[in-house]
Amino acid sequence: MSSSVFRRSLLLGTVLLPVPAQSQSWAQETPTQLSPVVVTAPLETSQHDLVEGSSLLSGEDLDRRRAATLGETLQGLPGVSSTAFGPGAGRPIIRGQGGPRVRIMENGIDTFDAATVSPDHAVAAPMGSAQRIEVLRGPSTLLYGSSAIGGVVNVIDGRIPESVPKNGVSGTARLDYGSAAQEKSGFAGIDAAVTDKFVVHGEAGALTADDYDTAGGRRIGNSSMRSQNGAIGASYLGEAGYAGASVSRFDSYYGVPGAEPVHIDLQQTRLDTRFGLYDPLPVLEEVKLKFGYANYLHDEIEPNGQPATRFDNDSWEARLEAIHKPVFAGNDGVIGLQSNRRDFSARGAEAYLPPNVTDSNALFLLERYDTGSWLFALGGRIEHVEIDNLSNTNDRDYTPASLSASATWRFVPGWQTGAALSYTERAPTAEELYANGKHLATRSFELGNANLGKEAAWHSEVSLRKVQGDVTGGINVFATRYKDYIYGAFTGNQQDDLDELQISQTDADFRGVEVDAGWTFWRGAEKNRRMGIDGGIDYVRAEDRSNSRALPLIPPLGYRLGFVAEQDDLGFRLELAGFGRQDRTGVNETATGGYRVINTAITWRPFDGNRNIALLLQGRNLTDEHGRVHSSLLKEEAPIRGREVRLGGSVTF
Repeated sequence: MSSSVFRRSLLLGTVLLPVPAQSQSWAQETPTQLSPVVVTAPLETSQHDLVEGSSLLSGEDLDRRRAATLGETLQGLPGVSSTAFGPGAGRPIIRGQGGPRVRIMENGIDTFDAATVSPDHAVAAPMGSAQRIEVLRGPSTLLYGSSAIGGVVNVIDGRIPESVPKNGVSGTARLDYGSAAQEKSGFAGIDAAVTDKFVVHGEAGALTADDYDTAGGRRIGNSSMRSQNGAIGASYLGEAGYAGASVSRFDSYYGVPGAEPVHIDLQQTRLDTRFGLYDPLPVLEEVKLKFGYANYLHDEIEPNGQPATRFDNDSWEARLEAIHKPVFAGNDGVIGLQSNRRDFSARGAEAYLPPNVTDSNALFLLERYDTGSWLFALGGRIEHVEIDNLSNTNDRDYTPASLSASATWRFVPGWQTGAALSYTERAPTAEELYANGKHLATRSFELGNANLGKEAAWHSEVSLRKVQGDVTGGINVFATRYKDYIYGAFTGNQQDDLDELQISQTDADFRGVEVDAGWTFWRGAEKNRRMGIDGGIDYVRAEDRSNSRALPLIPPLGYRLGFVAEQDDLGFRLELAGFGRQDRTGVNETATGGYRVINTAITWRPFDGNRNIALLLQGRNLTDEHGRVHSSLLKEEAPIRGREVRLGGSVTF
């Protein structure tokens, strides 16, 4: 695609306005509804007040999208694609950026897995237990570090209770079935109040799926999977503060489609704690402390059934945030510390990385000033990163710094516009520095570069939104200019019969547009009846400034159009979603054709006045379209699923 696509996308966005800045379903907020709060954002900001793009998934929206992996669950949201490395492994790509530039978290703390090391490694965040998923598009480095230079995804679950159940007990149970892989999954979780301040939690989930069928009924070999997860937790919720902890376990066994039937056997045990004090000092409103630790390992099982390589990751992270009281009218702010350690090793035939330890410590500060019609934010972060190569003395250390400023103008009731500017730096990862060897999952011989410097980026973004009424929406236009952008590209050479992948640095530009539109065009007098349409487009263009060549694995233009009809006990959605052809390819990369799918969903609550019991019937890819995901290194071996019927049921109490 040429630059004219970007101009046409921007023109279409202008025509579509007003449009929603969030990826909620068609039922947007009316003047009496409040904007949802984004807990991942600084100071738990209202979604309307975020200049950068964001998406929230919860409730029926999440149930309709829920899949086996985080990447598949989020794919198709504005600006979001997936690495799509088969049904068992899929990590989100935000605005063309993934890997170490997108921070994946559970409840505000790292997922402690090996998913940034390789796309065949799963994200250790089970989708069955997710209650809410928040996506921040654009730099979020102030709070979460240089690994969030491209964006943040936060999976929020209920392992540590945050409130006392109204009737002493609350919970949820869910069963789902999908025909394309004979997929069966279930989840159950419960909170119980032992006293009026002490709450305990328990949950368990499981999923099993056979090899899946693509268009025409062709079965993709070695794509089966199974997983189990469980957790127990407890919280004390007092008037002066709170304290909670949880222990969880996640196991996953899945195949990697391709010429060699390799399986991955993943195990993670995790501990999380959370503490808080209200008004601990005259100048402080709240102090929050989070700590997480996990032992993660996975074995890569060869066709003979024997483990060939073991990846081991012992990690912890601690976050301390102090929210101060207003210094003057309209002011609030937070100062915080973040510290983490990652002790990583790979042993065996495919150990292309030496054992290494990464330590990071950071200080951050954010201040806001709200005048009513204007909201200003200014912040900064400084961190120190040390990477120790345990196999030799080639250790590295970096001191990345970040600054950001934004302004939101609520110029008339229901309308607002904003602008943001940030400078961010990222330290290279151990994988980018020290990789050296065969990586069969990506069909490559990876070569790191121990001389890499910091990656730096200037990011600018503007947005325009209509946030009230039956017609709502927004448009985001962004540009990021990188200096010393770190990336891997195939050289055209081979080692050990594998394509050589060299890590290097260049200057690069990313720019794009995201648009979403929603219109509730009819409301009935009874049963909250309403009908509406929604739609959107997103496009990102990324190129190497040194030669004007496209960067590899950049998702093509995405689009979606939906119709929804709903009343208290029944809901219906029909949607068209797809991706354009991507022929702006990187060096030694092939073009990918576009595809479109038609999906439908019917939600039925069989008991009048009771929204706690719901049945969900879905048809996905109803036309049995054949499609390939351009951002996937397995696009030829693992195309999208064919026609599928899904049935689910849930109970909440």
